[in-house]
Amino acid sequence: MKIFKTIPLYAMIIIPVDNKDNFLDLKYKKLKPNTVEITEQVKVSVKETASPLFYKIDPPQTFKEVEIEGSVRIIKKLTSEEKDSYFQLGVVYEGDYRPGSFVRSFLPEWLLKILDINDKYGVGFIDFNHFSNNNTQMDKEDSVRDIKMKFKTVGTIDENGVFSSTFKLRNKKILGLWLRADGDDHQGEFQTTIKKLVLK
Repeated sequence: MKIFKTIPLYAMIIIPVDNKDNFLDLKYKKLKPNTVEITEQVKVSVKETASPLFYKIDPPQTFKEVEIEGSVRIIKKLTSEEKDSYFQLGVVYEGDYRPGSFVRSFLPEWLLKILDINDKYGVGFIDFNHFSNNNTQMDKEDSVRDIKMKFKTVGTIDENGVFSSTFKLRNKKILGLWLRADGDDHQGEFQTTIKKLVLK
């Protein structure tokens, strides 16, 4: 992982990938997983599949904004972007939620992995920054246990399958990133490639 200083900000380059160690490729218990390839870029192949891909920020720290660039090659369009997505960047922020062992025994593995990203911090928020293929402006909120989740469209995928955006982050420590591309609910088949991901 390369860390370099810009003026006047510090930046952390996640992609192009220099170190794979902080990537966590998981599976949902009852779903066929995506195929993930991590080289200099990150490629996620979706065929009516879904699985979480996390990146651990170690140590957790605050950043002002994120810059991201990528592309999508669509083989079979999603019938909806309500529950699935060609790409969302989830940002996991620090908070107070740290359940005890009894509650943890009932939680799904993906949520436990988020809670265990860093043993010194609880989790408070996950912001899902959505890239839309149909110009839908997603703006909704939800929660899992005491973790608040916000979904917001930050960019569109153009006619060539390209997306890019730079957007602001919360003034809270970031524990990790969720690189989300899912097609299990809305029968999609596509390949998402993230070519650049920089925290500033």
